[in-house]
Amino acid sequence: MLRLQAFRYELIPNGWQERLMLCFAGSCRFVCNKVLVLQKERHGKGGKKLGYAGLCRWLAGWRHSAETDWLAKEASSE
Repeated sequence: MLRLQAFRYELIPNGWQERLMLCFAGSCRFVCNKVLVLQKERHGKGGKKLGYAGLCRWLAGWRHSAETDWLAKEASSE
């Protein structure tokens, strides 16, 4: 007999943890949108889509860019 069981957990962050989670979610959304624009531009020009390694190189460039240097701070664990 197969028994299925599930557990439900609730996160109750304090104010500091909630701020960190919101900042992390915002930076993830920013990177996702930049990747989407990049892939659409490449597709529009007839190029192939980038794989994981190619996108990692772009992300490293964005983290070290002057206008998006805040990404390096967000990605590091505090």
